[in-house]
Amino acid sequence: MNYGEEISYWYFRLNGFFPLVNFVVHRTKEIRHSTDIDLLAVRFPHVYEHVGGQPSDWDSKLMEHFDNDAILGILCEVKTGNYDISNLFKFETVKYALTRFGFKPKLEEYANKLKNSPMVTFSHNNQKYQIVKILVSNMQNLGRVNYIHFQLTEMEEFILERIKRYKEMKWQDRMFFPSNYLAAKIDEMHRR
Repeated sequence: MNYGEEISYWYFRLNGFFPLVNFVVHRTKEIRHSTDIDLLAVRFPHVYEHVGGQPSDWDSKLMEHFDNDAILGILCEVKTGNYDISNLFKFETVKYALTRFGFKPKLEEYANKLKNSPMVTFSHNNQKYQIVKILVSNMQNLGRVNYIHFQLTEMEEFILERIKRYKEMKWQDRMFFPSNYLAAKIDEMHRR
């Protein structure tokens, strides 16, 4: 993972998601060149953790986009430098990745709805689902309607605030996190 992907990973993880980084999109008849999606993540409606996993802990800027009763699936691209908007969330790549969520059979059918929209909502077996495209970058990205945008600085501020809120507990458990980045941020906050 590069640093932007790691910040994004922990941002979603600390918001109750189960993230998967660098999801490989293999070559197929429709996909000429193998590629990846930087992060896929799922979140269930009743997620809870005693330390840092309660509704008051979630980032309201993120959660305002979602239905609290839906199972969420995130397709996230992370760009730390310049990027070409036309290369983001390509139809064939999105279609391929949708099947990985496993929310229902033939989920790839929703790729058409995601072409020009940041989100698709549907129900299956009396359960509501939402699949969302999110771009994370260092740049401002105003006026885009095909995806939701977050800046890396916003995500890192959230991570630091979360560490600060649970400063002592996070510090005593810092070595259990599988991330030198997060352990260093926890240690840095503890020394302040």
